[in-house]
Amino acid sequence: MRSLRLKILIFINLICLGATGQRYDFVKVLPGTGIVFNNDSILLGSTSIKRVCRIFNVKDNPNKFQMTMWDGEDEKSELSGIDFSKDIIYKSITFEFSDKVDRNNLKLTSIKLKADKSLKIYTDNGLIIGMTNPDIKELFPIFKKPDYISEDKLKYGLYTYGIHLQLDKLPNDDLMLTEILINRMTK
Repeated sequence: MRSLRLKILIFINLICLGATGQRYDFVKVLPGTGIVFNNDSILLGSTSIKRVCRIFNVKDNPNKFQMTMWDGEDEKSELSGIDFSKDIIYKSITFEFSDKVDRNNLKLTSIKLKADKSLKIYTDNGLIIGMTNPDIKELFPIFKKPDYISEDKLKYGLYTYGIHLQLDKLPNDDLMLTEILINRMTK
């Protein structure tokens, strides 16, 4: 009896030690809109590079950006253009800023979040990075024409929600959510 109480007491102390030793930043994912990092909102299309750098205490090199030339065609004509872009990275979060015309006026166009032990990344509907075998179709029930699900069920391009999901296959054939990409919703 005394041995059992001692084991229970040790177990409770270990749980308390583990709970107080871990510090997480909380990241709430707002599909198609942005994120809330602890209490700071970072919104697609309106949050500036300066604000992201200030929130995450990272430095920006204003002269460092990428210029991408592209071409293609649609059903009517050939298209081409230049995109300017810049990534700001904090831990496993990448903020992509871009603009088609002005490198000095880049807008936040997407946020990529990857699994990180120091971040708790979640959505309102119960999706959490690191969870195994999430029921994506239950969490995001409406699939429309532009939405995409890979045959192996590892990639979900849910354009109508403004969210893309990447799952990895574990050795026991379970699937684990490892990455979320947020961008504007497609109507």
